[in-house]
Amino acid sequence: MLKKSDYRVVRALGHGSFGSAFQITEIASGKQLVWKKMAIVNDDDRKMALSEAEMLRNNKSEFLVEYYGSFEDESEFYILMEYCDKGDLRKYIKHLRELGAVISEEV
Repeated sequence: MLKKSDYRVVRALGHGSFGSAFQITEIASGKQLVWKKMAIVNDDDRKMALSEAEMLRNNKSEFLVEYYGSFEDESEFYILMEYCDKGDLRKYIKHLRELGAVISEEV
């Protein structure tokens, strides 16, 4: 069973309307992951968090981050995902545009 104490937060990656993302280290293995932390205030919040976790669990693709699991701790829900050290696609495309680079459709 996954639990918060099995991980150490390295740094905050970003914040959105549905939660915050953090780079974390799995203490036992040293593996770098990301957890998305979402506040659970009511049943609708729980349903939304469970739905997101289920979507990641059921949709496996080389183009999606890998899902490692999820758990609830007190009033927060955590989704554990693959850590992408190059950042997300939106930031990558923005960076290329700032450089004036032409973006291939293959990207």
